[in-house]
Formats: sequence, C-alpha cells, structure tokens
Amino acid sequence: MRSGIRTWVRGAGVALLVVAVAAPVAGATPADTQGRPGMIDVADLPPDSLTWMGGASDEPGGSYTPTCLWDRINEVPEQNTWSADFFTSETAAAVERVFVLPTEAEAVTLAESLRQYYAACADRLRAAYPGDTVTGQDHGSLDVEEGATVGGVHRSRTSPWASYNNHLYGVGRDGSTVAVVEWESNWTQPDVPAFKETVRAAVNKLY
Repeated sequence: MRSGIRTWVRGAGVALLVVAVAAPVAGATPADTQGRPGMIDVADLPPDSLTWMGGASDEPGGSYTPTCLWDRINEVPEQNTWSADFFTSETAAAVERVFVLPTEAEAVTLAESLRQYYAACADRLRAAYPGDTVTGQDHGSLDVEEGATVGGVHRSRTSPWASYNNHLYGVGRDGSTVAVVEWESNWTQPDVPAFKETVRAAVNKLY
C-alpha cells in the first residue's frame, strides 16, 4: 500500500484543489505506525503559467474542503486525514487528502462512495445555483494500483458577477488507502492529460 496527497490553492478570484485521502482509525493503523503517507509535491501538479507553492503537512487533519465534497469529506475522522495544500499567486489552487482505512473492504466502500458523490457534483451545483450553467464530464479511468477515475465540472456563474470555474477531480485506491485529488481554476481550461498524471502520481505515492 502506498501514500496519498491533499492540496488546496486559492489565488485572486481563483481556487484550485487537489485531494488525496488516507485515514487511520483508533488503535494501531498504518498512519499510527508509519506516519504521514506519501503525497504529491509541486512537481506533480499540472503546469501553470505561474509558480506553484505549498506542500503536504506532517500533521494529520485538513483545513480546506474540496469543492465537490463540502458535506461528504467530514464523514472521515479528521485525525485520520492527511492533507497537502498548493496554490499559485493568482490563477489556481489545489488540495490533496489521504485517508488510511483499517481494512481494504472499508477503503473499497469509501472509494466507490466518493466516486458516486463526485459524479453527482454537477447536479448538486445546479440545484444550489439555479441561475448558473453547470456541466459534468467523465474523463475515464486510470490503470494504477487498484484503479482510479477522473472527472470534471465546469460552472459558468451569472451572479454576483459573470465568471467561470473549472474543476478536475480524481479518486484512486491502493489497498486500504484512498486518494482524492481536486483541481480548480477560474482562469484556464483544464489540461486533462496533465491532471491524469497528477492523479496517477498521487495513487502511486500511497504507502
């Protein structure tokens, strides 16, 4: 089993999220005995016109919530979550979270639940912001460890001012560790092939 990454980035008028999730529970778990899982760094993020900053925390927990997981991510105990935050000065942000589960069966359940929840993100945003135009994309799967899936959401806002958000997200698993990566930008179209390599790196770096 390998380790994951979490990343959040906020710039002027833009936020970018990359998330990888691995959470341990009470008692002796991989996180208890091995410390922080392996996580991505700035070199693993999609190219940007500005310089990426940030990195993983050596302490468990997470301060930012991925856009498409507002009311879902907190179901995993914070002490079992590892995070990484990334940002540029203006254009993008990323967040990664890693959850280490006590058993592989629980990790399978969590990964599938997160995939389904992400798939419904566009519907939830349309319901919450009926004046906006929101579309979802399925960017397919990756052959890495126990597998990963990649998708996206594009949102054009009508209020309070005209703007748009591009999101890409990935969910992957290696053994009892689940990785979630989310990217967001207000200024640029997403580089899907580059983001897939970010997700691949996140899953490969799990324990």
